[in-house]
Amino acid sequence: MTSMVIVSHLKKTYDTQVVIDDLSFSVPRAGRVAVFAPSGAGKTTLIEILAGLQKPDEGTFQISAHRPAVIFQEPRLFPYMTVEENILLPFKIQGRNGPELKDYETWLSICGLDSFRLHYPYQLSGGMKQKVSFIRGILQNPDFLVMDEPFQSIGRQSKQAIINHLLNTHPDVTLLLITHDPEEVKWIAHTMLYFHSPVLDRYAIVNTTDPSFETFRRSDLSFLEVM
Repeated sequence: MTSMVIVSHLKKTYDTQVVIDDLSFSVPRAGRVAVFAPSGAGKTTLIEILAGLQKPDEGTFQISAHRPAVIFQEPRLFPYMTVEENILLPFKIQGRNGPELKDYETWLSICGLDSFRLHYPYQLSGGMKQKVSFIRGILQNPDFLVMDEPFQSIGRQSKQAIINHLLNTHPDVTLLLITHDPEEVKWIAHTMLYFHSPVLDRYAIVNTTDPSFETFRRSDLSFLEVM
């Protein structure tokens, strides 16, 4: 199986603090990989490097996607634009036709934002802002989707509905998920990269369909063999 993403020996340091150290992994096409690591372990830095917003100190990465999209931890909405204007902004900037009306309306409905399309970000809760950011990203119809804790302010029932619709409508999307929630890993990912230390370096690979993943969910991590 060919890889959509290949990361080779990445390293990133802030002053004397190493946050990524000799990190290598790959994501196969149509694969869904979750990165599970402690707070402050460089996960967002990794996302920003893959998005081209930062440069690594060492190492390389290759992304073979035609339509990559990134959904950041922060919603990154424009405060002077409505929900609808924020969602449709990428189409306007790129001079493209908007998304299929049916897709747009369906996502608004699933996210409970039908009656909020003309509201501004200051009128929304944190979870609603994250939903707007998610819709904006997924309507780009990406073949590679990177998500940095996109559901942290969204309730469990709503989160599950969003994830179910994502996987039903984009079954072949290649996905890299950053999360602290084992349940999200179970719902979304084929494979989890588990980092024990507060640095992205060595990790254990866990298949989420393997019975050992249930051991992980019970927080008994002794069975993991770090690579």
